[in-house]
Amino acid sequence: MRFTSIIVVSFISLNSLATAGPVVTIHNTKTRTLCLKVEHSSGHFPTTTVCGGAPGINVARMETSSFYPSKDFNGAITPITNGVPGTRFEINFASPGGTWYDADMEMGISGGTLGPSDHRKRPNGLPSLAGEQDPLAKANAAWAHVSNKAAFAGKYPRYMGVSKDWKRLESVHMDKAAPQSVKVFFQLTARFNAYVVAGSVQGKGHTGMEKALAVAADEKSWFVNTQAMTITIF
Repeated sequence: MRFTSIIVVSFISLNSLATAGPVVTIHNTKTRTLCLKVEHSSGHFPTTTVCGGAPGINVARMETSSFYPSKDFNGAITPITNGVPGTRFEINFASPGGTWYDADMEMGISGGTLGPSDHRKRPNGLPSLAGEQDPLAKANAAWAHVSNKAAFAGKYPRYMGVSKDWKRLESVHMDKAAPQSVKVFFQLTARFNAYVVAGSVQGKGHTGMEKALAVAADEKSWFVNTQAMTITIF
């Protein structure tokens, strides 16, 4: 999903209250408190903390917390580690009948998934988890098939940290300034279960490789007929 206007807000935890509206559950598997920035283009939430220089929420180490946004919430939740954003989880409850959602790795990559809390499949019968539990492992599975590893990774040390023998990736990173070759590797070769480029409606306005990237990104925006969603941070 794409936002035309971004305003930063946060969720308030209401774990003890029942709700008939949307609910976002966040499961923090890490051994440290998790800080998440919350953005929106519609909906309203009170601020509970500051995260990455912006309003956000905290989830304690090894804890699960539920948050109850308004029915018109359309926004994103991003874990921040030492000021660096990870995978951005976008959720749109504003459409009737369910939820549009995706994982966005345009501005950062980290281990995490987003999907319906009851683990239901999408209406087309396909799996419903967006994001990657272990993006580095998935990148390494693709890295094994790159022919000239030294020449490739040597050009992009900002985005790919490589072992001394060039046989494995030790870190992966993304931002909007990444060159096309890096985007192609993450989006089309590694096939991250997220969008790495902004995409467009069926790749309109793009040609060649840019169109292939846009179409692949568009395919990562999904719908489920529930408004109970879970984000798990690994």
